[in-house]
Amino acid sequence: MQAFEYHQPKTVKEAIEIIRKQPKAIVLAGGTDMLVRMKDRILRPPAVVDCKRLPGVTDISYTAKGGLKLGSAVTMRQVELSSVAVKRYGAIAQGATFVGSIQIRNRATLVGNVCNAAPSADTAPGLIVHNAKVQIAGPRGRRTMAVEDFMKGPGKNDLGRGEFVIGIQVPAPKTRTGSAYVRHTPREAMDIAVVGVGAAITLTAKGICTDAKICLGAVAPVPLRATGAEAVLIGEQLTPAKVKQAALVAGEEARPITDVRATEEFRREMVRVLTTRMIQAASK
Repeated sequence: MQAFEYHQPKTVKEAIEIIRKQPKAIVLAGGTDMLVRMKDRILRPPAVVDCKRLPGVTDISYTAKGGLKLGSAVTMRQVELSSVAVKRYGAIAQGATFVGSIQIRNRATLVGNVCNAAPSADTAPGLIVHNAKVQIAGPRGRRTMAVEDFMKGPGKNDLGRGEFVIGIQVPAPKTRTGSAYVRHTPREAMDIAVVGVGAAITLTAKGICTDAKICLGAVAPVPLRATGAEAVLIGEQLTPAKVKQAALVAGEEARPITDVRATEEFRREMVRVLTTRMIQAASK
């Protein structure tokens, strides 16, 4: 690991100024990916900006009007154990439980998972089906952006010079909305998704689907909304035949590749299987 400057700003303004002056600086929250890459000399930043002393970065809050707010240093373990996340945002909480080990989850952050922009990021499908937005601060002020637009490709996000993510905001789910996330991996833990599927389903009292969000992980360069599959469900009773039809459409919408971990055909079949399961889980 090469030498680098270490900064611990106490305000967002101070952090922005450091990053603006050193555009190749890296922002540290959990560091579970970043520090490994630095030790392996894959990353060689001239400066590290530790954001953990900024106000509110470790806070989780929820209101019926504002929804769920997560600071940039909120850990996977915090999300996993949050009663609000488990009750109202099941797909997000479940995604957090799949990340690494308990030791890793006590350091790794939700924001870091999004900023890394891996197609297999376990928290991304849950965030996307819940319409989550990243809150970004930079020299030109603050802006928000949908998570599905923020992730631009493997390892690429929408941050500009001097910008960093200060938190994530997730709107309150509609009444009678449920969500769920699952992934397939060769091992039960300490692995990355071969395929991941998140779903959020809103039903009327009579069981008619009024809204559906389905997001596929690890089968495209970015987490992918299966909008065709969603359209199959909206306005319909979720009969086994209708759920199967949506799952088949999701399998066609996926854009998987064949690599050392799985074939394209296997991934498509897993999309169909997991989409079926997640629609059923989210609509219970």
